[in-house]
Amino acid sequence: MYPQPVQVDHPSLDITGTLGSRLGGRTIVHAMTGSVAIVRAPELARLLMRHGARVIPVMSGEATRLLHPNLVHWSTGTEPITELTGATEHVAYVGNTPTRADLLLIAPATANTIGKIAAGIDDGPVTTFATTAIGEGLPVIVVPAMHEPMYRHPIVARNLDALREIGVRVVMPRVEEGKAKVAASEEVVERVVEALESPGTDRPLAGVGVLITAGRTVEYIDPIRVITNNSSGKMGMALARAAREAGADVTVVYGKGTADPPLGVRVVRVDTAEAMRRAVHEELEARQPEVVVAAAAVGDWRPVSESRTKIPTHGSERLTIELEPTPKIIDSIKRDYPATFLVAFRAQHDLSQEALIADARARADRATADLIAVNDVARSGAGFETDTNEMYLLGPDGFEEHIPLQDKLGVARRIIATVVSRR
Repeated sequence: MYPQPVQVDHPSLDITGTLGSRLGGRTIVHAMTGSVAIVRAPELARLLMRHGARVIPVMSGEATRLLHPNLVHWSTGTEPITELTGATEHVAYVGNTPTRADLLLIAPATANTIGKIAAGIDDGPVTTFATTAIGEGLPVIVVPAMHEPMYRHPIVARNLDALREIGVRVVMPRVEEGKAKVAASEEVVERVVEALESPGTDRPLAGVGVLITAGRTVEYIDPIRVITNNSSGKMGMALARAAREAGADVTVVYGKGTADPPLGVRVVRVDTAEAMRRAVHEELEARQPEVVVAAAAVGDWRPVSESRTKIPTHGSERLTIELEPTPKIIDSIKRDYPATFLVAFRAQHDLSQEALIADARARADRATADLIAVNDVARSGAGFETDTNEMYLLGPDGFEEHIPLQDKLGVARRIIATVVSRR
């Protein structure tokens, strides 16, 4: 007899949960139809997996002409359903069975498929999955992908409205340069998370205004040259995402940086320390956020005078620049807005743990901050431009929490959780 093959998990399943467990234990049926936007489907499926989901792919016939099922199998670790068989896959995964999936996601969804679903037509695996899921009351999300003028067709618009009327969530594209671009994978994942949250889901900062500063500031020597630092903005953007996850209404005052703001966050762009100071105070005056998280790496020095023209390099061997301190933004926040819960940030270099904590406490006292987060950028993995961080979180009443080295989103979630418990 031949030996039986050993059953092993697909290697692609190794990514499950690498970005967290927001979708842990959830099964998502990811249906795909014949739009060129299907090239984004593997990325979306894997992002769902990285947040903990199990993904069951379903493909229409036209979808298989654009994206080979082997690639979908590789990206999800599960062989896609391309036709309905005697296994009655639509019943097994979205019907009235105890092992049914938690949500049906149709991304991308063509105008043709949307019209058929709105009319209750079942002529393939995707439309049959849709009818079954809707009839069973399962959450359904449709992500349309079509040429921009098609959205203006009155029947297409009516079909989308018909889906909304029966409880289907529609994630519309963004229109840029006259072209409709399918919703970003990150936005779709957020909508999936929202759809799966029960009414009692804990969103402890729901309705709370949170203002976050992020990135680095620059100070101009002349119109071309600047003084700055190496902050990437990654920590600030992780904090924005963590606050958004907790339900907050988030505004980010963002200097220079390479990290992209998360979806659903309002962004105010600035460059210099003075511009950031003005923007922060304008936001405090206009929106009165309850929480301010001052995570930006604000430069400490600026030239006393800025040259209005580029300083020539020829004919001179040395350039002397006189510097003066920049405004200390965090020192004025509690003074002018005492009810604000202030989280200060402090970066130091190559200090002992005792010195690091003592320095941070002194800085928090000067700012009358409610919390201060401090890291030593000399420590491996905790410096500028890294994807990880290690911090100490300190409060004025002797509170101290060590946040061990981990990805910056994990650190941010710990900080936001502490804000929730102490504000």
